[in-house]
Amino acid sequence: MRKYLDPHTIAKMRSFELQVKTVVDGFLVGIHKSPYHGFSLDFVEHRQFLPGDDPHYIDWKVYGKTDRLYLKRFEEDRNLRAYTMLDSSGSMDYRDRGSMSKWEYGSIIAASFSYLLSLKGDAVSLALFDRSIKDYLAPSTTKAGIKRITTALDRATPGGRTEMRKAVEDLSNKAKRRAFILVLSDLLDNEKDVTSSLINLSARGNELLVVQILDPSERDFPFRGSMRLYDMETKEEILIDASSLQNRYREKMNQFISKIKRELQKNNIDSITVDTNCPFEKVLYFIFRKG
Repeated sequence: MRKYLDPHTIAKMRSFELQVKTVVDGFLVGIHKSPYHGFSLDFVEHRQFLPGDDPHYIDWKVYGKTDRLYLKRFEEDRNLRAYTMLDSSGSMDYRDRGSMSKWEYGSIIAASFSYLLSLKGDAVSLALFDRSIKDYLAPSTTKAGIKRITTALDRATPGGRTEMRKAVEDLSNKAKRRAFILVLSDLLDNEKDVTSSLINLSARGNELLVVQILDPSERDFPFRGSMRLYDMETKEEILIDASSLQNRYREKMNQFISKIKRELQKNNIDSITVDTNCPFEKVLYFIFRKG
């Protein structure tokens, strides 16, 4: 099996564009050696059936395998309009045991995803958000559009509090046409606001894919003894005994991750939870197989 490029190696590269180029090149090479059978960069051969669509184009073979209704998409219908929502709130700047911060990791995924779609002539967009969308680039199919995306990601600094509900509402007002929407976030917000807002966005006819990005320590809480926790969004601090809270923390975090995933899955929204040590290629394989 092919070895993936270690995110620690990517993190050592000073240039953001070089990081993205290395990830994209590794992904494209890996397509031909991938263990994921049936993977194709041309991933929009089908789209989910929506109310008002012509039922004559339903692919009944796919329905028999998946129990879901999908339409066959023809050559003239293959161009995609894609939006990437990248969380740029303060919590995304966290890094403990990860190879890079959640923000740096998400930025490379966002830029790589945009670049790969541009190779197919698809229109790509970027929306950075915390309490609302604070930076937005309209969909573009040009090289200049990709350059604007990489420049915006390279220059942005995470900060502010997360409010997924308001950010999704802002994007809905900008994305008038049905689209593919990739959400990159740690999802550290009120879980009901997170799930309800994403479900509403999907209900408008968009196809959503959610990638939850966490630092490894946020999942397994390896800390011991007395320590001070600092909230990167509210700036609040609290003194705790980490050893006594470890098991409870892990239980609550697993419940949080599972509940969000379960609610999204019930509404046909695919999601994945990764940490910042996960090879970028694995995340991109997931995105393009599901998209």
